[in-house]
Amino acid sequence: MRSFFLFLLMISFGLQAQTDSIQKPLDKTNRYFSFNYDNDFFSATDRYYTQGVYVELIAPFLKKSPLSRILIPLNKRSQNYYGFAVRQDCFTPGSIRYDTLNYLDRPFAATMYISQFLISIDEIKKRRFTTKLDIGIIGPCAICEEEQKGIHRALVNIQPLGWENQLSADYILTYNLGIEQGLFTSKYFEAMALGDLRIGTIYDDASLGLMVRSGFMAGYFKQLGIIKNATKNKTQLYVFAKGKTRFVGYNAPMQGGMFDKDIHSLPASSINRYVLQGTYGIVFAYKRFSAEYTKIWQTPEFDRGRVHGWGHCNLTFCF
Repeated sequence: MRSFFLFLLMISFGLQAQTDSIQKPLDKTNRYFSFNYDNDFFSATDRYYTQGVYVELIAPFLKKSPLSRILIPLNKRSQNYYGFAVRQDCFTPGSIRYDTLNYLDRPFAATMYISQFLISIDEIKKRRFTTKLDIGIIGPCAICEEEQKGIHRALVNIQPLGWENQLSADYILTYNLGIEQGLFTSKYFEAMALGDLRIGTIYDDASLGLMVRSGFMAGYFKQLGIIKNATKNKTQLYVFAKGKTRFVGYNAPMQGGMFDKDIHSLPASSINRYVLQGTYGIVFAYKRFSAEYTKIWQTPEFDRGRVHGWGHCNLTFCF
């Protein structure tokens, strides 16, 4: 399956190279700072993907980064947003009340990585294309153990047990491709098809899906939702829903890193190769600021696993 994913990536680079020989991308001058927080506390659980924190900065000067050379713009007329992000994700078994290993459950795992990304938007073709490179670590250096214990201490909650059995240190290097294609757009309703591909040392998978939005909103394929000095769409309020099917080749937070062996990781035979994910949320934006709350659920990722859900909060400021 990894060979298939690599083949698709090579095709994507080849097609883009032909386009870039004729067209030169443009840059958008707006800057964005975004703070994101995920936690399954919003679903009254404490298991599996239990917490994620990530911040993003989008600014034209990030195009000067050497890593931007491997990111792919759409075409000459596209608006290109270059960004940088830092992310930490924390994973636990189905219960954090035991310090003994359960070889049928997913392991404790922690990941932290930086990302260079490009969001390229073609308003005429109603298309968004995102490319991203992730570089980081998996293991104790990602400090999920200390963070979860600190949060539980502050909330006077039970202390999580078992982090001494988390996956050992390894490296993260992953390339991500994502495309969003408008199917129907109007003033108060939009529908679009989604496709994602991840290839690397932490995730090898592909996704297909559909997203709809409805309400008072700026066009999805005009900019990133909010814009400095906007003359219209100063106030936005809309809801959205998204559904995806993910085809899984490799998942390091469950199977362990590629370059090290762990005392506990799930075998490939235990991984569910098809995972469904559903998302719904609400967004409020006023002038340069937006706030989002989202609920996500997904089907079991491994044998004996359970349906899992979490909440997502986002605050974005345009400057």
